[in-house]
Amino acid sequence: MDLVSDGLISDRDRWLIVMLARGYTTTKIAREMHLSRYTVAERISKLLVQFACSNRSQLVAYFYAHRLLHVGIWPPSVSDALG
Repeated sequence: MDLVSDGLISDRDRWLIVMLARGYTTTKIAREMHLSRYTVAERISKLLVQFACSNRSQLVAYFYAHRLLHVGIWPPSVSDALG
C-alpha cells in the first residue's frame, strides 16, 4: 500500500515523520517546514489518531514496521521514505 498515492498521507506529512524519526522537536520541525509550532503539533496529533498511535515514537515505529521508512538507513530522509 502506498499511502501517498492512496491519498492517506501527503509528502509534507511524510517529511514530518522523517523529522520525528530524526528526533526533531515540534519547534525545530516548525522552523524547517515554515509553519507555526501549533500547526505542527496539531498535524502530529491528527497523524497519531489516523494511524492509531499513542505517541510520536509509536508513530515512527509504525512507519518503519510498514516499510514506509527504511530500516538501516540513518538518518532517514524523504527520498528514503519514498523508496
